[in-house]
Amino acid sequence: MLSLNTPISAISGVGETILNKLAKLGITTIGQAVYYYPFRYDDFSHRTTINRAVTGEVVNIVGTIDIISTRRSPRQHIYVTEAILNDGTGKLRVVWFNQPFLSRNLQAGDYVSLAGKISQDLLGPLIISPQYEKVNKTGGIQHTSGLVPVYSTISGLTIKQLRVIINRALTLAKIEEWLPPDLLKAQKLLTLKEALINIHRPKNWTDIEAARHRLAFDELVTLQLQGQLIREKWQASQAPIIKFNEVLTKKIISNWPFQLTNDQRRCSWQILQGLGSNQPMLRLLQGDVGSGKTAVAILAMANVADSGYQTALIAPSEVLAHQHFQTAVASLGKFFSIGLLTRTQQFLSTPEEGIKKMTKKQLAKELALGQCLIVIGTQALLQESVDFYKLGLLVVDEQHRFGVEQRQLLLNKKLFTEDNKNLIAHFLAMTATPIPRSLALSLYGDLNLSVIKTMPSGRLPVATKIVEDEDRSKMYKFIRQLLDKGEQAFIICPLVDPSDKLAVKAVTDEFHRLATGEFKNYKVGLLHGRLSGAKKQAVMADFVAGNYQVLVATAVIELGIDVPGATVMVIESADRFGLAQLHQYRGRVGRRGQQAYCFLLKSPGSGTLAERRLRAVVKYNSGQELARLDLMWRGPGELYGYEQTGFVELQLANIFDQDLIMVAHKAALAVLSDRVWRHKAMAHLAWKSGVLDVLPQ
Repeated sequence: MLSLNTPISAISGVGETILNKLAKLGITTIGQAVYYYPFRYDDFSHRTTINRAVTGEVVNIVGTIDIISTRRSPRQHIYVTEAILNDGTGKLRVVWFNQPFLSRNLQAGDYVSLAGKISQDLLGPLIISPQYEKVNKTGGIQHTSGLVPVYSTISGLTIKQLRVIINRALTLAKIEEWLPPDLLKAQKLLTLKEALINIHRPKNWTDIEAARHRLAFDELVTLQLQGQLIREKWQASQAPIIKFNEVLTKKIISNWPFQLTNDQRRCSWQILQGLGSNQPMLRLLQGDVGSGKTAVAILAMANVADSGYQTALIAPSEVLAHQHFQTAVASLGKFFSIGLLTRTQQFLSTPEEGIKKMTKKQLAKELALGQCLIVIGTQALLQESVDFYKLGLLVVDEQHRFGVEQRQLLLNKKLFTEDNKNLIAHFLAMTATPIPRSLALSLYGDLNLSVIKTMPSGRLPVATKIVEDEDRSKMYKFIRQLLDKGEQAFIICPLVDPSDKLAVKAVTDEFHRLATGEFKNYKVGLLHGRLSGAKKQAVMADFVAGNYQVLVATAVIELGIDVPGATVMVIESADRFGLAQLHQYRGRVGRRGQQAYCFLLKSPGSGTLAERRLRAVVKYNSGQELARLDLMWRGPGELYGYEQTGFVELQLANIFDQDLIMVAHKAALAVLSDRVWRHKAMAHLAWKSGVLDVLPQ
């Protein structure tokens, strides 16, 4: 038997070429092969004979090849391989297109198994392009009989090859159970070995369902364990006590051109109370697009800085990090030093000198010496070369873009205080993605949750409309009327460059078309992810300042961007985006209380499902409702239109199955409380996630 950590090269037949292909799929060990799940199954369970085959049925037939030959079609210029299959009850024509190698792989007299749909033409019944494999008369059919797993693969590695490798890995792997037998019995769960065998070698659909249920449960328990272990570390640690400065807080609020909502005040007080304890705060701040989460975070950052400690805020993009920096400087710049650190740009703002450009090394030195009290950046802040003098608070914006591993790296950046104690920083996550309590529990264990439910007063719902292609000219005319009044517009496209495969708008083409066409008398800007960091910031700064009236952009503007003068959002190929993504885009306009508009345009050939999804965006202004529909229509494979990588590392589990999550929560607590099973679970978790340190047992 081989351990899960054994290199996949231990499998016979896995040479260097295949090894490189497998690595691109993330398969380098036996364990990674075993946990590489099928995304669907071909149902070839209907075994029949030729004389009983019915047109239209998908069947599996085993027989001997009587004749096989390949010819080139003179009119269509394609290769046609034809064979006659004989199973003793009759003969069946078999046809493959553009696979001339088949006449070398298969020869007359070969005993083969075929799987495909029975068709009919003028010459009688036939199978077109069936799956095939040679078999011994004793059996051993793997690719064409029963429920056959289908895996994602890449060019140069066939599904058949992948299927054989995974099957061999499953046969050789030493799979150890890590959940107690009593728990498995109580929850009617398969053993881990049974589940993995069933998901790769199912006998029927019941096998698949039972396997998925067990493996989904494992994923949820794993998340619970991660959350509980983080909680254990927090509870075993101490954090700096941040004193609430009421005078400073009121002074900051009085300078804002808006009033805090009651929800903002309540959430701010919950966070400030958490910061005032020597128990590290672990809190998620949730609020819909434009609800004012940043203002709440700024008050927390101000009090941390006033107590002499540092805050690090991590944003998911350079554009958003730069905007957070500008917002923080506007609110706190006359009180504290504030830094910006991204991959391409570094700045430092001080009360005495204002904003000045710095090198990364210079800014890192300011942080290490404690001269910079607030730093805002991207994941560049996680680099080893960036250290803190007295880190008191970690703020992560758009939590669903920030994985367990990155979060743990930040938690490991402890701070050094005057009295020579190692303290852990308080932690605040922010998200506009509606997260149910059950999911929050999965992410963090016993998470503290603050929710901003109400929008700022005077914020009007964005008028949303689906625009048919023949109404484009009317839409552009309406937008020009708004531009003439001094308002601004976003035009969003899903791609940077044109695609031969997708009939969607490309931002580069659309920019040139609009700048020389419908908006030729206006200043049009272009923004996409391939621009340099400095160029992106310059374009956004010009748009915010009103130097551009129209900004043609890709998804880089999706999260958190605040342009007060923008009142129009046009989304090309809107059916290509998730519902919550569309809601995020819509939240970029009308942010100063003026009436705003969102126009949704469809891709050519989009069907009724796309129409239904877009009508939901028109109907609902609630991110929570759209998130619910997104999950229901798109399934748990994607969360709110975003891939889950880095957020919840799930393949099979439904993160909104609250009953199963609560069972998994209790299971994780039970496992951790038992010395033997805790050790087994820690070994499994250390291998599966590679994220958390295995705690002393």
